[in-house]
Amino acid sequence: MRTPLGVLRFSAVVDGHRVPGAAEEATADGLRWSHPRFGLELVVKPFEPPCSDPDLARPVDGCWGAVWRVTAHEPLHRVRLAAAFAAVPPGVEAQWDGGQGLTAVELHDGRTVLHLGGPDDEDLCLRAGADVPARWGGLLEQVYRRSAKWGSEVRPDHRGLAWVLPPMEPGEHVLVQAAVAWRELRPDDPEDDMSTWWAVLVNPEHVLRG
Repeated sequence: MRTPLGVLRFSAVVDGHRVPGAAEEATADGLRWSHPRFGLELVVKPFEPPCSDPDLARPVDGCWGAVWRVTAHEPLHRVRLAAAFAAVPPGVEAQWDGGQGLTAVELHDGRTVLHLGGPDDEDLCLRAGADVPARWGGLLEQVYRRSAKWGSEVRPDHRGLAWVLPPMEPGEHVLVQAAVAWRELRPDDPEDDMSTWWAVLVNPEHVLRG
């Protein structure tokens, strides 16, 4: 997906099986891959930012989301989903900028600011029974004790995010979103403008609704 600060690419690795770049099936909503052990769908589409309060957020120039749906046909031990920039133009700086319920990075070049965000570890557990398996609600203690061997990851250069999911049992499915929003800077912007940050603070259902 093209953005003003580079091409954002999406990838998935399921128990060592790297999902190929070319999907096996294109549907009206996105792309689909099938495997004897799992199913994987990816929907990439624009959506409306959830925050309409003018005191918090101004209109953004672009707002897109990607939603993975992973379905386990057999036990899955390690599912890793990622959204990252392969390269960015010269002069682009990047930093971590997450918050409660959000893993995020900010990229900017002095003219454009962009946020890439998705669920943090706590949010994955709190969505138990909705977008993720109900039993994941019992994993919150691992999050608070920082003992989980799964969770969200920030690339060392802050140009991408990844999510390693808890093990999945047959019949379980999970929705994981990655959202990106950008905005050209204006002279009258407040110094602490967070419009693109608020835009990526979404759940999978919001992205899918558009």
